[in-house]
Amino acid sequence: MPRLVFSDSDLGRVRFAVLPFQETLKAARGLGLPAPPPGLAAWRHAGRAALPAAARPVVALCSAHPRHLPDFLTPQPAAGPMTFEDELHAALDDPAAPVLQDTAAFAGVLETVPPVVGTLLRHPTRARRALRDAFAAFHRAVLAADWPRLRAQLAADVAYRARLAARHGVEAMLATLCPPHVRWEHPYLEFAGPVAPDYALGGRGLVLVPSMFLTDGVHRQLNDRQQPMLFYPARTAGAFWRDSGGRDWPDGRLAGAVGERRAAVLRALARRSGRGTADLAAALGVTPATASAHVANLRRAGLVVTTRVARTARHELTPLGWDLLDLNAG
Repeated sequence: MPRLVFSDSDLGRVRFAVLPFQETLKAARGLGLPAPPPGLAAWRHAGRAALPAAARPVVALCSAHPRHLPDFLTPQPAAGPMTFEDELHAALDDPAAPVLQDTAAFAGVLETVPPVVGTLLRHPTRARRALRDAFAAFHRAVLAADWPRLRAQLAADVAYRARLAARHGVEAMLATLCPPHVRWEHPYLEFAGPVAPDYALGGRGLVLVPSMFLTDGVHRQLNDRQQPMLFYPARTAGAFWRDSGGRDWPDGRLAGAVGERRAAVLRALARRSGRGTADLAAALGVTPATASAHVANLRRAGLVVTTRVARTARHELTPLGWDLLDLNAG
């Protein structure tokens, strides 16, 4: 198994990131591979049906190799939250990005070079602009409607692992990161993949990125330009896709903890934060007065916070609310 080599300073520089554009890359990969990654067959059928012609180059690029992409598509993540547009801009609008160099290296590991890669090699600037439009079309058609629910699962994964690291240490968190694909034995983090020389992190640390679409192993991004990154399956991905992509959330233990209706409120707010009372009532199929009463009880329990925008109340989960969802996920 390939190994990342940690120093003590690397252990102190491990961080997490939730990256919507990187999820778009993984989703496009899932659509284009010859066989769907585990759990994604039903989603893939629907995604292919929704895919516009303008987005097909994205699928061809992201599935040209099962593990690799041109490095310029995975730029250094910022320290704070990033939107899809933030990442898309960083990946495809930076004139200093070595697009030609990275694409040539990528083409060198391909058995068959798809037309989109050939265009990037011949006309990198023009092709990058076209690719930006194709990614935007893909995200809009295939992912945008589901992103709030996907983001909730990714945020829950990060919260769980952050708590684990805080309570038991970073090494304990790494030891349970993604069995059987990842194994920790100080100072090595081994991960499934082709044989390769050990890679020393060199004091730069590691960015850990959960994915809902990477259900068949881990991917890594290792180069000299940026902090190393490791993408791994989110811990709730299997259950999420088994539950029809999260569209029919089972009540399970959460309903036992707070009651069926209040569990439904928490899940509705996880799907889309900032709902108004009328919107929440419509989503739950109850009257606004009933929805308001459930929210009030959850607010008193510290699970929901309400803010006002003009005359409209907007409801969001608190960190404790996210924690409760995380503890009862899957």
